[in-house]
Amino acid sequence: MSSQQVSIPFGGKMMTITLPEHWKVKEIISPRQYRALENVKRGVLQAMDDPIDAVPVKKMKLQGKKITFVVDDIARPTPLNLYFKDIVAHMVKSGASKSDMRILLALGVHRPMTQEEVEGKLGKEAIRGIRWMNHDCHDESMNLSLGKTSRGTPVSLNRHLLDADLIVCVGAIEPHLLLGFGGGMKMLLPGTAHADTIARNHMQGVSPEMYNYVGVPESPMRLDLEEAVGMLRREIFIINAVLNENLEICRFVCGHPITAHREGVRTVTGINGIRLECRADVAIVASNPMNVDLRQGMKCVGNVERVVKDNGLVLAFLACEQGVGDVALPAKPVSHRVLRFILRGLGKKRVLWFIDRVKKDAGIEERFLAHFSMQVARKNRILVFSEKLPRDTGARLGLFRQFDSPEEMMAAAAGYAPKRATVYVFTHGGVTYPIIGMER
Repeated sequence: MSSQQVSIPFGGKMMTITLPEHWKVKEIISPRQYRALENVKRGVLQAMDDPIDAVPVKKMKLQGKKITFVVDDIARPTPLNLYFKDIVAHMVKSGASKSDMRILLALGVHRPMTQEEVEGKLGKEAIRGIRWMNHDCHDESMNLSLGKTSRGTPVSLNRHLLDADLIVCVGAIEPHLLLGFGGGMKMLLPGTAHADTIARNHMQGVSPEMYNYVGVPESPMRLDLEEAVGMLRREIFIINAVLNENLEICRFVCGHPITAHREGVRTVTGINGIRLECRADVAIVASNPMNVDLRQGMKCVGNVERVVKDNGLVLAFLACEQGVGDVALPAKPVSHRVLRFILRGLGKKRVLWFIDRVKKDAGIEERFLAHFSMQVARKNRILVFSEKLPRDTGARLGLFRQFDSPEEMMAAAAGYAPKRATVYVFTHGGVTYPIIGMER
């Protein structure tokens, strides 16, 4: 590969990109290699019986105990169908009865799942004989008020959690833009919380000075939700998977919902947190492995934006296999140039003020995602190429410029960047994030 060409995985093949003359590639960055478990069943059972700061499942004396499994939904890549049946079987072997089990789908503000989707996510045989239900964050009767956190978040969680003797959170730990990392008790908040609780908790991570917490183990949002979930006063046991760059399971961490989670975070950091000495003018990033839709694909922009200098370029290659997904596109186009001009004129401290005036009816997720996206767009120019997105996606959102070909995008980039631009290339930007200089 010449110094003026880079190759990235895109759309199931390798794509070669020709860079403008005089651009200098500082580093091509990929997640550290972590081998997938050879036997997923053995891996999860061993972790359940050798947990961190918790009683092994085989010694829990589960006979007669009511168990609520809280599991992530179809918006998450966790391959629960590979091992949820083994979790249930091990619980039954340890004295539990399926008649005392309930599955609660941690939807947060997402839409309900269908029977077919639940069977696909968890496995048809795995859920046979077990009651399951979608969480509804808007149903007042489904959620019970427990008080307020020290940060002022009103805590209202799914009332069925209080019926459980044991709550088992089953999900994955991955980098998260506002929370730092997913997994742990995130399954319960926002997963099974009332809409008002979700909104207040999410806003813990929204400020003009600090809007990106990816890679931070104990973000304000994380500490707030862990305090909130503690108000349940129930035994909680987590079963969290760690995934590699191919979304294969490479480790399970089980046990105490905080200490086991932090151990998993250390593994995820070792795989996906890449230390870099300084920032660059340009980041070229592929959305792998978050290639499902626009919501997942844009994570790569958020993950790498910190490595780009102010007014620098993020060049994003988004697979978006299912197009825009559930992202609501404005009916009328919004000029990327004009929106960015407005945002830079307002400054970082007035972005949320601007959102609350132009998006008066914005929902919970839309409000904080809009703040994050606009802060990034204010700081950097974002150029996007995708074969699956409708051609007017960028024009309707206004947050990025969209191009019909990589060549067209690189020609535009050459006009924005310094002649001797420095470049980082992220092959799996959906999960990889930079740790700059002295950052943790």
